[in-house]
Amino acid sequence: MENIAETQTQVIEYLTKVVGSRPHMDDSLAMIGIDSVAMAELTFELEKRCGIKIDDAILDVETVGQLVNYMHARKNSS
Repeated sequence: MENIAETQTQVIEYLTKVVGSRPHMDDSLAMIGIDSVAMAELTFELEKRCGIKIDDAILDVETVGQLVNYMHARKNSS
């Protein structure tokens, strides 16, 4: 079982590559440039990298911190 700090590091590192700067946990995904197309790409990439299936609850994720929590929950439920 992965701890949340590992999930946070993984998500932050990936988002840094995508948006070109290091986001903060309270940044909104829209504010850092994650639009609907980028979110679809992000979903696909995170599924591939983490070996999880992302469900429709991802649509409720609005901040980097919420994304970390969502990913952590999905990893630990698989």
